[in-house]
Amino acid sequence: MRRSAAGLIAAVVAITAIGAVLRLTGLARRDFWFDESCTFVYVDRLFDWPDDSSLWVQSTNLPYYVLLRGWVALFGDSEAAYRSMSAVAALLTVPVLALVAYRLRGAIAAIVCAALVAAHPLQIHYAHEARAYALWMLLLSLTLLALVGACRRGRARWWVLFGCSLLACLHLHYFTILWVPASAACVGLWPDGRRGARRWAVTVGIAVLAFLPYVFLAILPAARGGGGAWIASDWDPASAIPESLWALLPSGGYPAHLRGLSTASHDTVLTQPLWLIAIAWTAPAVIVAAMLVVVTLRARRGAAGGGPPDGAIAAVDHTALAALTLTPLALAWMYSYVVRPIYLPGRYDLVAWPGLMIWIAAIIVDTAGAITRRRRAAIAAAVCVALITCSAIPIARMAALRPGPSFHRVRADRLAQRSGADDLTVVFSYDRYYLLYYLHRAGFRGRVVSFPSWLDRQIGWLDTASDLDARRAGELGVDAARRVRLVLDALDAGGRAWMLWDSMDSRGRGPRATISVRFFDIAEAAGLQFDLVDPEVGIYAIQRSRVGPPRS
Repeated sequence: MRRSAAGLIAAVVAITAIGAVLRLTGLARRDFWFDESCTFVYVDRLFDWPDDSSLWVQSTNLPYYVLLRGWVALFGDSEAAYRSMSAVAALLTVPVLALVAYRLRGAIAAIVCAALVAAHPLQIHYAHEARAYALWMLLLSLTLLALVGACRRGRARWWVLFGCSLLACLHLHYFTILWVPASAACVGLWPDGRRGARRWAVTVGIAVLAFLPYVFLAILPAARGGGGAWIASDWDPASAIPESLWALLPSGGYPAHLRGLSTASHDTVLTQPLWLIAIAWTAPAVIVAAMLVVVTLRARRGAAGGGPPDGAIAAVDHTALAALTLTPLALAWMYSYVVRPIYLPGRYDLVAWPGLMIWIAAIIVDTAGAITRRRRAAIAAAVCVALITCSAIPIARMAALRPGPSFHRVRADRLAQRSGADDLTVVFSYDRYYLLYYLHRAGFRGRVVSFPSWLDRQIGWLDTASDLDARRAGELGVDAARRVRLVLDALDAGGRAWMLWDSMDSRGRGPRATISVRFFDIAEAAGLQFDLVDPEVGIYAIQRSRVGPPRS
């Protein structure tokens, strides 16, 4: 018994070590993208937020920013340092889910689950991103571990651990609420279902009540303030369903916002033939579905014959794991359809990912046991290797990426070289948050303001539609006049003024151009002119026109 336990521990440790290599290498390979730059803004201003800033009503991830603030204080503020907390969280998820699988289905399932998680491209992707998703996956896995322990053993301390972990998950990302109904299925793992149901209801009720203040203080104000306005209004939830299922599998098709995984992403170099990628996308779904059919048929035959066959998964476990996976996805899809299309594959559906990993491991082990008990480990290992082989293609593509400096890094470096401490820079749309981290790294000492000005008070979304709304048409003009006044004041004080063209509308033909033109009109009327000093990255020097209307 001790020898088998030691072997299990050694196998999980070895797999975790391989997972560490995949997660801890390449953390600085790519420049920050927009969301990661927003992470820097939140962390940098965590204890110095303006009273009217949307930072006060950030509806998700606040515990992540608090933890990351302490993390970067210890390890520095490089890209690798910001991302390393996600890498560590993703790494810890490997043994946690292995322990859940061990308690449900035994040692072989634990090893299979650890291998699938360690080589999962989606999890590796989030390990390399300075966002809260890797930490969220870890907390969801710990919550699942506590719930399984509470259902199996029935001790009060396990229910307390489950409640505390669930509350932490809810504060980290409120989409955890979609997982709560699914967790009710695990009550069936309890020998005494009624007593388990009562304890589950009490624990979840206390956690939800403790979460309510955060709902009223953060989530609802953010929703009223347009917190979902950044999402494309034409997103089709129906197309999100198959994309989500594929993204959550050990390998699959990945949407464009998962940079480095999707063939549609502009920074991905396609080095494999399409037929090979197609096989890698479809094979996991075919393998898992076929094995699930085998397990289901064997279980039915065993029930008809008076008992389950050797190695067949217990029906109650099968149902619970299916509910943990499918119920959150169904609720997310329903929410997308009823409220507005805000569902993003590979993001919010991560709430279902831990349950899916355990379920796939259980399907593999129990299918192998249903075929032959003597060679169960060998068959399970073969299937696991097949799935990891499919995962190897997107992992190889991620490892092969060698992107150069991003447009915004180059822009920040050049602006920092030109400007001084008394200078003022006006930027449009998202650009301020793309730039702030790299301006910080470049030693920029000037002041940056956004147009429209309300973009300085909100982080993480841009609502072009409301900016263009007729009721704000007059407000844009007033706001442009205020920004022009800041430019004139900077020039009067002996500084210089700069403007960065909107990178989201580089050709000046989109809806953002309508907003930019409003600023130009007011500025030119005030006697300012714009000289293009760096056409490659769109940097303009703002000066007083030699001819034109005098300053009023």
